[in-house]
Amino acid sequence: MTKEDIEKAAVDNCVFENSIFNPELTPYYEQGFIDGAKWRVNSVWHDASEIPISGKEALVKYITGDLKIKYRVDVFCGYEWKEMCHYDKLIQFAYIEDLIPNTED
Repeated sequence: MTKEDIEKAAVDNCVFENSIFNPELTPYYEQGFIDGAKWRVNSVWHDASEIPISGKEALVKYITGDLKIKYRVDVFCGYEWKEMCHYDKLIQFAYIEDLIPNTED
């Protein structure tokens, strides 16, 4: 999802979903929507200094030997995590279950 996608969704949600046509309120509503979307995306990521819950699948962001940023899905225990942080240059992780859309009403 790009920044433009979020901005378009903010306008669509404001005008089409909630029928807000007030020029004084619309920018505040749209900015709130954008801020909320950014928060949701960023809230699932944990710093590598935090030890993940053992046995939970996570998407891991790391730096390769040639300094490229890559991602992989992995399951860790505490001992492995410390070694992986050191040798694989782990940056962040997000639990897979937190990346799956919430379908609750």
